[in-house]
This record gives sequence, C-alpha cells and structure tokens, in this order.
Amino acid sequence: MVIYGGDEVSALVLDIGGTWTRAGYAGEDIPKVVVPSWVGTTDVGDDTISKSIRSTGDMSVANPDVEMGDATAEAKPTEESAAAQKYYIGDTETSTWRPNMGLKSPLEDGLVTDWDIYENLWNYCFQKRLRVSPSENPLFVTETAWNTPALREKLVELAFEKFDVPAFYVSKDPVLTSFAAGRSTSLVLDCGGTTTSATAVFDGYALKKVYQNVAGDFISDQILAQLKRDHQKEVVPRYQVAQKRAVEAGQPADVDLRVLDGPTDPSYHHRMQLQAVHEYKELVCQVSETTFNADALRARPPRAYEFPDGYNLQVGIARFEVPEILFQPERFIIDRTQTVRLNGSTVPLGAAAPGESPAGVGATPTAATNGPAGGGDLLGVPRMIYNCINACDVDMRPHLFSNVILTGGSTLFPGFADRVNFELQHLAPGSRIRIHAPGSTVERKFSTWLGGSILSSLGTFHQLWISKQEYQESGASIVNKKCQ
Repeated sequence: MVIYGGDEVSALVLDIGGTWTRAGYAGEDIPKVVVPSWVGTTDVGDDTISKSIRSTGDMSVANPDVEMGDATAEAKPTEESAAAQKYYIGDTETSTWRPNMGLKSPLEDGLVTDWDIYENLWNYCFQKRLRVSPSENPLFVTETAWNTPALREKLVELAFEKFDVPAFYVSKDPVLTSFAAGRSTSLVLDCGGTTTSATAVFDGYALKKVYQNVAGDFISDQILAQLKRDHQKEVVPRYQVAQKRAVEAGQPADVDLRVLDGPTDPSYHHRMQLQAVHEYKELVCQVSETTFNADALRARPPRAYEFPDGYNLQVGIARFEVPEILFQPERFIIDRTQTVRLNGSTVPLGAAAPGESPAGVGATPTAATNGPAGGGDLLGVPRMIYNCINACDVDMRPHLFSNVILTGGSTLFPGFADRVNFELQHLAPGSRIRIHAPGSTVERKFSTWLGGSILSSLGTFHQLWISKQEYQESGASIVNKKCQ
C-alpha cells in the first residue's frame, strides 16, 4: 500500500464554508487561497462590465485582487458543459457587476446543495490558484459535524472519480478547531457567516451538536432592517455609486448612481448590500459584556460611520442591539420575516411583544439565561453551549466547561468572549469555566483549515488516508468507516 505522510507528501487542505473557501498545503500555518464561496452565475454569454463603469473610468472593481497576493491567478469564467451557464469565482469576479449575474453558495446550513458550484470551487482552487494537479496530491477536506453519510459518499466519489486524487480524507470542523487549539476534548462554538453551532468534542470525536442559521449574514440582514426602520436608509452598494459628495451626519446622501446597461439579479444586489454592511459590523458593532442594560449602554460614546454612498451617522445604542441577537434572538430580531432554522428545521418567529422594543429592555434576565422567550426554539449562544454540554455524559461536562473554544468571524465582535463567559458563569455557577478565544483574527477565522493542515502533515496520519485502491475495492461507503 502507498504511504502518505510527513515530509514525503504535500497534501492539499480544502475548507469550503458557506461564506468563505480556504485552500492550501498541509504543514503551513495559513491558507494560500481565501476566496468567497459565493459564485457568480450567468445563463447568457454576455460577461461585459457595465458601460457606466467604463465611461467613468473607474475600473478599481475590475482590478486583480491584491489581497490574494497573486495577480496572475485572477478568476476567469468557466463554462458548464451541459448549458450556456458560466461561473465567476474570486473576490474580483463576484464583485464586478454583470447583467443578470446571480450569486450563489454551494452550501445551505453547512451541507452541499449545489455540486456543480462545489466542483467548480475545487477546480478554481487547484488549477487557477494553487496551480497543482490533484491527481498528484492527497486531498484533505473539511465538513460540518452534521454532514450526512450520503453526502460524504458523494464527496469521496467527487475526489476519486472527478479529480483522480491518490488519497483522500474528510474530517469534521469542530474536531479540527479543537486540534488547532491543542485540545482533544472541548466545546467548540463556531459562529461564522451562515451558521452558528456548538459541538462537544471528546477524545477527538464530535459528539452532541446544535446549529442554527442565526449567524453573520443573518446579523447583516438585521442591520439592513435596522437602518431602514430607524433612519429610512436603504444601503447603496459600491457597484451602484458613480460619485459621492460630503454631507452632514444624518442627512440624505448626495450621490450620483451609475447607469447600468442591463438588469441586476436580486441575489447579486443583496450580497453586495451585505458586503457593504460587513465593514459597518467590524468597525461599529459591539456586544455588551454583561446582561444587556439599555440605560448603561446609552451612556457609552457613539461611533461614526460612513456608507459607500457618503451617508454617515453617529451610531449609539443601536450598535449593541443587533449583535445582541446572538444572545437573545427572540427578543432582538428586527426583521421577523426572515427564515430561521434550528438543526435544519424552520422555526416560526412570533411577533414582538406589544409596545416592547430592544432599546426599551432594561437590566432584565437574558434569553440566554432563562431560555428562549415567547415559547420559541431559538437559542442564544450561551444556551447553545450549555445545552450541548448538558446533553453529554455527566463525567465529560467538567472537561467541556473548562475548554470552551470560540471560532468563526462572528465571534470577533468586541465583548463577545466576555459575554459568553459572563452568561456561562450564571448558567453553571458550580462549574469551572474557561474560554479559549485566540486573539489572532487569522487563527479565529482559519482554525478549521489550520487544524486540517496540522493533522494531515503528521507522520502518524499516513494510516488514516483512504487510498485509491481502498476506494476501488470497497466503494464510496468506506468514507463512513475510515473517517469518523
């Protein structure tokens, strides 16, 4: 049998999430490729940039992405053989306006739902960015803790049948995050772009888990709703702005909009709006370190922010309200028409209590402490952690409470780790609570990929690979036997 491991092999590590895709080589401490998982699709052959962009001479949106550090690897549209559909992958390609170009992620609730887009992301990472032949490198892929056996089998078929890899392995996200933190036992709270999950990991195995789609993108949508409710502000994405002029805080934007030579797909416009408020989240929003107290938070100084069209405002308590959704979802959700899913099932949102608004909440016990308000099933982050730990064997619980790991971009809100610690101290007063929250933004965002990089580079890992010979002899079902 061919042995893969240690310095004798350059395994490829691929982590495709709902929002971001990361790829690189085993043994390295940062992925070489970081691109959006959202892929542009068109059903027509016209991939031209709008005339308005050309006429204004503003081609900044079409320049190669310097952050990727590889200008020669700019994404090119790839044609699907069965139809006239094209795919556009990469920051530059997905941000550039095209008539009728939609944006779609291959995952929903962490599970692959569009295998064509998923396969194209693999192709892009291997051929356009890493410039390697997957047939010459073992492939290590990540998956959610709730991935199904059927989807895992389809994954191993894709690896061996379409990409002809010599060896393959798939491992669960929370196990890899725990491994990256140097722990074999932990409770991993992963709050990313499309899902928030809590998973108990014991001796390297993912046990109990709970997940819901109240995460980064959901928060961004709520910010859009909050701006519309409080300021009658519809966020204008960068692709629509031709020229802007300075205005006083709170005054309507003075902006010239580009005239686009074709229809804009709603999915593209919405994704660009979310992109526009992403920086707002990073620079303005904050989590209350203790129980949400409106009076105390109003006393904190506001923060100024300017949107792409020049509209700017001073943000006071509102910057605390939307992130509070992660801790009290039933109480603080603004747009209650949004679809909310818990463990893959839709959860109906009741109407807000008459006369009650988030800003009117005083120093009341949080939903994270008392359970979901209004009889709903939504859980705040601390309650997700607490319920997940309590579902495990009683002997495991002390080890889990003392090894809570925070990962995912949405855990980077200032005050997030302090609030989780505060709430868990109240939920489990007799337990020793220890929160592990890496200070490095890179480590927090890339922990799953990093764990895969470390694990697949170990010399002792060679016996775990599924070889092509094993796949040919046993079929796709072998993935559910060897990859636990």
